[in-house]
Amino acid sequence: MPKFAVEIPIDLKEIMSKHSEINWNKIISDTLWSYAKKIKLLDTITSKSRLTEQDINAIDHAIKANLLNKYQKA
Repeated sequence: MPKFAVEIPIDLKEIMSKHSEINWNKIISDTLWSYAKKIKLLDTITSKSRLTEQDINAIDHAIKANLLNKYQKA
């Protein structure tokens, strides 16, 4: 199985070191799989989309403007 290295904060390393009973490799692998499955689903959904980058930006702007308007009134 391929390996790769990641940099983690010292604080996190200290916590992980204190809990050697935990299989950190499995937790990291499971987390990466979970995220990868979400990305794969998004790729599947968007592969059939005919929206352009401009369309997406326009929709994004409209949604954010409506949310801003809604919460400014509240």
